Amino acid sequence: MVEHIESPVEISLLKALNPFSPGAGRQPATLVGREHELELMDLLLARTKAKRTSQGIIYRGLRGVGKTVLLIRLQNMAQKMHMPTVRIEATGNDTDDYVELFKGLAKVSRNVVNTKFRQRILNIFENVQSMSVNVLGNGMSVMKSTGDMYGNMPHSNAYQLELLIEEISQAAQDSDLGLFVFIDEFQEMSSELMGTLITLQHRMGQENLPFYIVGVGLPDLPEALTKSRSYAERLFDYRKVGRLSYEDTALGFQNTVAKGGRKFNDEALERLVEDSQGYPYFVQAYGAAAWNQSTISPIPLEAVERGEAEARRSLDEGLYASRWQRATPAGRTYLMAMASMNDREDEENGYATGKIAECMNRDPRELSKMRGKLIELGLIYSPERGKVAFTVPGMADFIRRVKPSAEQIYDKQS
Repeated sequence: MVEHIESPVEISLLKALNPFSPGAGRQPATLVGREHELELMDLLLARTKAKRTSQGIIYRGLRGVGKTVLLIRLQNMAQKMHMPTVRIEATGNDTDDYVELFKGLAKVSRNVVNTKFRQRILNIFENVQSMSVNVLGNGMSVMKSTGDMYGNMPHSNAYQLELLIEEISQAAQDSDLGLFVFIDEFQEMSSELMGTLITLQHRMGQENLPFYIVGVGLPDLPEALTKSRSYAERLFDYRKVGRLSYEDTALGFQNTVAKGGRKFNDEALERLVEDSQGYPYFVQAYGAAAWNQSTISPIPLEAVERGEAEARRSLDEGLYASRWQRATPAGRTYLMAMASMNDREDEENGYATGKIAECMNRDPRELSKMRGKLIELGLIYSPERGKVAFTVPGMADFIRRVKPSAEQIYDKQS
């Protein structure tokens, strides 16, 4: 039976109730295809409660596969078990990243019901030399007795971080808990702070203290961690977060639309799965556009087709344009050369750097600095020696379709 909505007021309300949520890191109405990752976290939490330590976890993947969504969900799982948790997004700025870590550590007791643990956390901060913390209601400040409140002495910051994490981890173990630090965009973190955290993960493991880093980042994150500390390859359980299967993608669309009391017909669903290519970020964009284009249920193929242009516009503005602007004019010529090769297999597995140089009529050695800068900006990565690939799925298609100018003003602050 087809249900129709005709009243302008009802149509407006229907759009307001759209269950899809396009945007970076926004929690979807339903999470599909990540059952194994959730089970892994369940196991880690269970072992922590049983006073058994484990490795930290590192998730790597392209942009748009839902890494941030997954990270937030994993933190929520830990919080439901009343574990002390911290979550930060690495920026590459040591001052900012240290402050966020200190602020997060100062708040860890808020989620814990154990009053003994809460008191110990307050005592720990009072006892850590040259660290002053005031936790009153929602107010919290972190400052150093020598220097400003942001701490312009990296070695001193590292020492304070070590003291805090060791003491909090010990207090957590005594209460059958564990300290979890969730890090988004981990590859952006400076080598100094990244190395400090890796060292702490290593030392806490040696001392059987329940401290866990759960980090997410781009495909080259494992390489960055190992470059910072060679033994990082043995400290973490490394997992790849990829595209959803056909079945999970279809389930993601139908389960989400069901939250609003509707469904897609078979033709519409097949087209949506094809459009989204299994990328969760795309699922939200195409699903939201199709919902807004239909006043009937089941939502038909025609609504999906009418919504495709809006979905592409959303992706262009929210995912691609900002990254294009991060590249210098010279870097953009490199990206255009990659996209011009128009080979689906290369897009999946990486473009040969020699072929890119040939396409640009340049010696490959002349392009190494340009390539390195693009990798540093997180626009491309190297899946294997002699190859590079886009970190954003569909970037090559965007460049070919939109043909953005190589000379437009770029964001020098990125």
